[in-house]
Amino acid sequence: MTLVEKTESRIREDVASVSLEKVLARHGRIDLVPLPSDSPEDPLNWSSFRKNMLLALVAFHACLGPFSAACVIPSFEDFVVDFGITLTEASYLVSVPIVFLGTIPLLWAPVSNRIGRRPVYLASMLLSAAMQLASAYCTTYGSLMTTRVLVSVFICPPQSIGASTVSEVFFVHQKGQKMGIWALLVSVGPTIAPLIMGPLVYHTGQWQWTFYFLAIINFAHFILYIFFCPETLFDRPDRSNGSPTSSMVERVSTGKWYTPYTSFRRHSREPWIRLPLNVISPLRYLMKPTILLPSLAYAITFTYTNVLLTVQIPALLGQKYLLNTQQVGLQFIAPFLGALLGEPIAGYGSDKWMEYRVRKAGGTRQPEWRLPFAIPGFLIAIVGLMIFGVQLQNTSAGVWNVTPDVGSGIALFGLQLVTTVCTTYAIESQPGHTGQAALMVAFIRQMYAFTGPFYFTLQFDSMGTVNACGLLSGLIAIGMCFILLCILFGKSWRTGKEAISREQESTSELSDEKVKV
Repeated sequence: MTLVEKTESRIREDVASVSLEKVLARHGRIDLVPLPSDSPEDPLNWSSFRKNMLLALVAFHACLGPFSAACVIPSFEDFVVDFGITLTEASYLVSVPIVFLGTIPLLWAPVSNRIGRRPVYLASMLLSAAMQLASAYCTTYGSLMTTRVLVSVFICPPQSIGASTVSEVFFVHQKGQKMGIWALLVSVGPTIAPLIMGPLVYHTGQWQWTFYFLAIINFAHFILYIFFCPETLFDRPDRSNGSPTSSMVERVSTGKWYTPYTSFRRHSREPWIRLPLNVISPLRYLMKPTILLPSLAYAITFTYTNVLLTVQIPALLGQKYLLNTQQVGLQFIAPFLGALLGEPIAGYGSDKWMEYRVRKAGGTRQPEWRLPFAIPGFLIAIVGLMIFGVQLQNTSAGVWNVTPDVGSGIALFGLQLVTTVCTTYAIESQPGHTGQAALMVAFIRQMYAFTGPFYFTLQFDSMGTVNACGLLSGLIAIGMCFILLCILFGKSWRTGKEAISREQESTSELSDEKVKV
């Protein structure tokens, strides 16, 4: 028997000894994290089409939150005329929904843990469509603000359970790329909204068509969810001891392909009276540096690139270059392209970087190894923001110039590297609590971003474009320092010094045994 045949025979014996024949037949490998069950109901065992279709819908749903918040940007001047408000007050129609996009997901996460992801996603889209339609019939600033807040309340579930859904459907070695897709759509939502709504409002002559369009999109998404959004919560039996449990065998024999679409049940027996405690309990993860620091780094960069370069475009570019509604919307082509080009590098590139580090380390895996991939993102974001500020100040008023848009595109390219890496690291650092980690990332990002529109205008008016962008770039650099701290101390924060010492002792003993052999 040749060496190859002996190796294959040994692998088959190992697989059989731990009852993983079906896993090997289905996936072609058994070194999977997490290890799937043998049940066809297990989301990890679904077909690639089924998984990726669900990912596309959930990611687009996540996009619709910031998309809905930013969709009114081209209509600011119309609101000034119709409601008798200032341009700054019109910007509050963006900033106030942002805070609800960050806080209300704290409620949706425990609710979905009880009743499942599918009912929450369906209700979210249907109620959002109703509120979008109601927005189109508002006649006062206060009523429009109310419906805008309600839209944020109902449309925000993916901000907390979207990352959990990705973790429930895909393996760890796929997470960087798949989370990158989810993160990309969250990032481009604020940029593509004005890009689409600007021409729509300009040619229809009515800001109400913004909300008619969103109502149609939300309802169509609801219909797609009915057919392509199965339940992803699955009680996966523990097979760490190698043999399937009786519950696993029962699932294999009784499970049907359509069960995740038609089965509605309680997934947690925790009493509803504990819901308020469940809502605030994720806040304790703010005490974990491996969640707090990357989330802050991401939030700072997100606010001073994405939020700044969307909310302030009508005031900075629109007023200086005398742009109409359609022209204001077209300024968002550059940041959209920047984010779109940055994601393939952020998701696929960071996964390949991790594979290289894992292979180099002989199979061990540390979440911190992903973080160096974010450093170029911070630097690129700073360069792009400074190009935007310098060129905006140096160009002539009343004559449109493309160079500020080039800077915004570069900034969004860098942001995408930061977004994917920081989000994935925060989730990977808490393998048993991925939902809470993702929720805190979104919470910190939205709460920090909420404050930006309240001081951006005053800051740029008093400091000037270059100085303001320079100050904000310095804050982004501080965020980069947070990531450097995670690279240096993240492992000790995650595992503790005693665990690291035990790991080093175990590695030393293993090396000694290899030498003896």
